[in-house]
Amino acid sequence: MTQSTAQATIGWRDLLLGPRRAAVWTICLGVSLHAFNWFVVNTITPSAVLELGGAELLSWVTAFFLVFSIVGSSGAAFLKGRLGLRAVLIGSSLLAIAGSLIIAVAPNMEVLLVGRIVQGFAEGIIMALCYVIAADAVGEDALPPLFGLLAAVWALATVGGPILGGALAHLWSWRIAAASLAPLAIIFLVLALIVLPARPKADGGKGWPLLRLIFLTGGSLAICVASKSETPLLAAAIVLAGLVALWIGLRIDRHARSPLFPARLLSARPASSLGLWIIGLMPLAEASVFLFIPYVGQVHLGLNVMHAGQMASIVALAWSFSAMLVARLAEKQATRLIVLGPAVLTFGMFMLAWAVNAETLLGTAIALAACGIGFGISNGFICQRTIGTSGNAERDVTSGAIPTFEGLGAALGAAFSGIIAIGAGFPELDSSTRPIVWSFVIGGLLGLPAILAAIRFARQTSSVSLETQPAE
Repeated sequence: MTQSTAQATIGWRDLLLGPRRAAVWTICLGVSLHAFNWFVVNTITPSAVLELGGAELLSWVTAFFLVFSIVGSSGAAFLKGRLGLRAVLIGSSLLAIAGSLIIAVAPNMEVLLVGRIVQGFAEGIIMALCYVIAADAVGEDALPPLFGLLAAVWALATVGGPILGGALAHLWSWRIAAASLAPLAIIFLVLALIVLPARPKADGGKGWPLLRLIFLTGGSLAICVASKSETPLLAAAIVLAGLVALWIGLRIDRHARSPLFPARLLSARPASSLGLWIIGLMPLAEASVFLFIPYVGQVHLGLNVMHAGQMASIVALAWSFSAMLVARLAEKQATRLIVLGPAVLTFGMFMLAWAVNAETLLGTAIALAACGIGFGISNGFICQRTIGTSGNAERDVTSGAIPTFEGLGAALGAAFSGIIAIGAGFPELDSSTRPIVWSFVIGGLLGLPAILAAIRFARQTSSVSLETQPAE
């Protein structure tokens, strides 16, 4: 049976009500926990900053969450092997609840950052295990419709998250909005108790990748805190040191007994490695959108907290609906969209820089939609082919590396955006949109490598059946 034929026989009803329903519902709820958290916190962060101060730490709220999600996702396989899938998901959901409550009672931005760290670690574990569940229990033939279903979950969170966060913040307080995430984590905890096996699955003695995580996390955090440097030269030195630490971490992982990433990750030749780089580069390019658009909406476009959050959600809404529309396309069309997606995303970032500089609401909305469409029409196919070309020996490693690379790209993108904006005078020296505009321009430039990588990736995977392609 060809892949396209298999895709045509599997629909959302089969996934939600068929024999794989327990795994599918678990995945959907895990993703919804992450998605609602993302949009609710992004919506209320400007209100928190206005109350607590610390606008210069705005980029850290996003970057710290993403960096520690990498720590969580990297250790997810170790925890699953030692404790079992159900125990790990229960523990991570409890941590997610704790993180929400810490944010809700935060007396200053530093405590709020602690809450984001706890949330990031917990949701990194959840998202990594959701991808592992998808690869193991759902099967490769069901991945395209599953990604379409997850796009629907994101669409719901895209609409509901800003409305929930904005309405609660407007009627009561942003603190109530932050605490509203706890009930969803409780529902996920109950589902994990009911549908997942209690017995731990024996593992071959994998250990926590501590040394690699020190370099990967330390490098990422160094880049995050570089925005607080007193001079541009010191900031550049810290960024360089952070990049070197990231490279060392990846080199150590290459020779590890239980690697976090595919063995040839640092090579551009294997299709699976190239796919992971695209998966990281696209969030890297658009990270400044989620970082600054809610702030731009409230401060520069005169929107209230709910409408500013909805403005930022245009990206994810466009991504969700475009992903649903293309989920069942044949391989020939998918190959074209793999290249078109990064190109549309890059165009959207450059247009966004113009629109925000002109402070035009309509132009900003169109640019945000372009960014979302670029991601939505390509990401599912890139993930599918990245997993499909990885080979059986590295299938779990590659599946778990997808959210890690997405988080790493977004974290570094948020850090670079903060460095660029603060270096250009945000917010004390220049209260206009100019510093933020520069972060969007750099984001567009960072999209260009993703286009080049996508062209090569599409050529490598266009004429080879994913069911029979050997690992490179």
